[in-house]
Amino acid sequence: MRLLLIEDDPDQALLTREALLEGLGETEFVEADTGASALELDLASFDAILLDNNLPDMTGLEILARIADRPHAPVIMVTGDEVLETAVEALKKGAEDFVIKSLELQHLLPHIVDRTVTSSVQRQKIAEVESRERERKIQIETLKRIMMTLAHHLNNAIMPITFSAELCKRSELSRDSTLRLVQTCLKETQRINAIIERFEQYVESEEFKYTDYLDLKNAMFDVETLSVED
Repeated sequence: MRLLLIEDDPDQALLTREALLEGLGETEFVEADTGASALELDLASFDAILLDNNLPDMTGLEILARIADRPHAPVIMVTGDEVLETAVEALKKGAEDFVIKSLELQHLLPHIVDRTVTSSVQRQKIAEVESRERERKIQIETLKRIMMTLAHHLNNAIMPITFSAELCKRSELSRDSTLRLVQTCLKETQRINAIIERFEQYVESEEFKYTDYLDLKNAMFDVETLSVED
């Protein structure tokens, strides 16, 4: 386990390290005695952060506010202030837990840290599962909309072919008219081939795989623009 200890009191830092080593076993500690030095670190690289509220340059609450938009490990606020408002504010600002410095804390802290880290790991696993599920749904919905677009274009190309074929059945049509209808059928057939080829490229390259359909206007993709020039 890798922990960040943000504490300006060397004696308190020593007691915290010893208590955690005894309760958790092998543990790596990184220490910061000011808020500024702590903020320079990669706060997401730790399993948990133990944050003192009273630091020389800023409060723990200020640090919580400044890291709100940064990736970071779960934070446990540790302070000597028995002020309910501080605890509530810390939890509002994103702290996972809030504990008061006391003699009993040295016995309780390893359990609190272990519980916090375990809970964080579980949430991450759940978030990963939910993310994969969202991605799967996006892929399915995207493919559905591509198929709808494909069907739309194929139908637009097939209708002139069907209509032209019906007209060709009429014996009164002149040879020139019949040739024009045949040319129409050939042109629309080429259009269908172009659409199918483009769709095959999508499937082979999986271009649609990571497209979020929520950001696509009417989910028309590149397939919508496919047509043989007149």
